[in-house]
Amino acid sequence: MRVTAVTGMLLAALLFVTAGGCGQNDPKKHPLYLKGIQLRDDGDSQAAETYLKRYLEKVPESPHGHLALASLYDETLNNPAAALYHYDEYLRLAPEDDQDRSTVEHYRMLTRTKLLKQLSGEPLPELPAAALAAENRQLRKTIEQLRRYIANQSRRLAQLQNQPVREMPPDRSATATGGNRLYTVQKGDTPGSIARKFYGSASKYPRIMEANHLTGNGNLQVGQKLVIPPAEP
Repeated sequence: MRVTAVTGMLLAALLFVTAGGCGQNDPKKHPLYLKGIQLRDDGDSQAAETYLKRYLEKVPESPHGHLALASLYDETLNNPAAALYHYDEYLRLAPEDDQDRSTVEHYRMLTRTKLLKQLSGEPLPELPAAALAAENRQLRKTIEQLRRYIANQSRRLAQLQNQPVREMPPDRSATATGGNRLYTVQKGDTPGSIARKFYGSASKYPRIMEANHLTGNGNLQVGQKLVIPPAEP
């Protein structure tokens, strides 16, 4: 089996992951593109070429249409010159920040090498069977990881869209009793920090000290109940 068997599977995986998200020109919604991909998968490469070319006549600026034809010419129709043209068109039309550009550029380089060897009459190199089998296993693993990632992200998005807004629980350390409030001392509390919490200023701590008959630094204990008088009008 030649090197192209591996690149063909990689290109199929790339098309599976990147063919969505193109708005109204989404190829996955166009009947000509869908028919071409179906025929390609069924092994009818000549008919697949016809439908994909018709699709590009309708949507000439579709990067994924060019990528599908490039894959077809490269892997099944043995036409590296045509494949090279459509790889170039994909790279011209795809956004500069497209995360798949580097992968397609690699395929383009392999196709260019294949074309040069074909023109020179040199045989293409073959991968050892063991190395090829290892690459195929890694490819299947990568495709499965991509499918799981997409499925997990879809489930997470659905959960986020359906999740109700959660309200913050009330502060149970403070309760109201008439005009005053009761506060349960927490770890690290000081009269100043408690005053800042209720009055917005630590300098108003003497009101808390006076209301609770505290002296000095207050000698506050965790769990101690304090009376918090209302703020001055």
